Amino acid sequence: MKRNIFQLIISSIILTAGFSSCLNDSDIEDQKYGIIDLNAKKIIEIPSNASHELNKTLLPEGIVELTLSEVRLAAENPAPEDIVVNLTTDKTAALLPDTEYFPLSEIEVPTSVTIRKGERATPIVVKVNTDVLTSDPQYLAISIGSVNKSDYVISGNFGDLKVSFKAKNPLEGRYVLSGTFTDITNTTMSHVTEAFSQFYPSEPYTVVLETVDGFTLIFYDEMIWADYMYPIYAEGWSGYGSFCPMFTFDENDIVEVTNAYGQPAAANTRSAEIDPAGVNKYDPATKSFTVSYWMNQSSVVVDPPHHRTHITETYTFLEDL
Repeated sequence: MKRNIFQLIISSIILTAGFSSCLNDSDIEDQKYGIIDLNAKKIIEIPSNASHELNKTLLPEGIVELTLSEVRLAAENPAPEDIVVNLTTDKTAALLPDTEYFPLSEIEVPTSVTIRKGERATPIVVKVNTDVLTSDPQYLAISIGSVNKSDYVISGNFGDLKVSFKAKNPLEGRYVLSGTFTDITNTTMSHVTEAFSQFYPSEPYTVVLETVDGFTLIFYDEMIWADYMYPIYAEGWSGYGSFCPMFTFDENDIVEVTNAYGQPAAANTRSAEIDPAGVNKYDPATKSFTVSYWMNQSSVVVDPPHHRTHITETYTFLEDL
């Protein structure tokens, strides 16, 4: 019994010390976090979700104007005066370490915004050059730097907004593939869809075309390999290793075909080249395109232009990813 009482006394001392520590926390006294008294100090914040992150996936449309969020006065009453809030991107590296940063030369972030008298918030509007976006996210942090009035405090929890920008190709999606090809080194090889239609006549052969950037799509085989490899049929399901076509568009024209593994691939000298005699067109009415190209391989076909396989394909849109 005595030991239980002793433990109770020690616990009470620790609990009291904890409360004393909280009461002496200057950040709580300054209303940066904790139970906020809206009448004590008025809080300036950037409202967001718990992660403080905003993800923007954008089509390549040149310079566009975006409203990312707002700067808000968290107080019982609207602003009694104009409040100038200074913004900064200087904390990007600290808030987003080990990420690829969006180039500051391609985005216009306001250095300040003003919450007008009688209002509670003002938008954060930026101008972004969407043509430089990539398929990998690029990051930027926008933070409240300072306020021009002394009786306002910057929120300790909602003073920063982390934004990721990523490009989306408008043609990205799942497609039904059909085609033919001729490999001059092995006439028993055939286009994967020719064999697939014989084995599974009622089932379409589908592939995924994923965004590389606003103008280029990469081929992903989801039926045979579940990988970025070009499937073929050679007396059995097979594929061209280190070969994966990427299609580059200029409006409705396919202007380039390249190999994702390199031009040429280091492993086997395979590259891709568009056949300018082909149709090489996208049809917006049917959401499909036809393209002709070669797989070149200088280590196998030593004489220029090293054409090994001629491929003609039609991709018919099935659904968004």
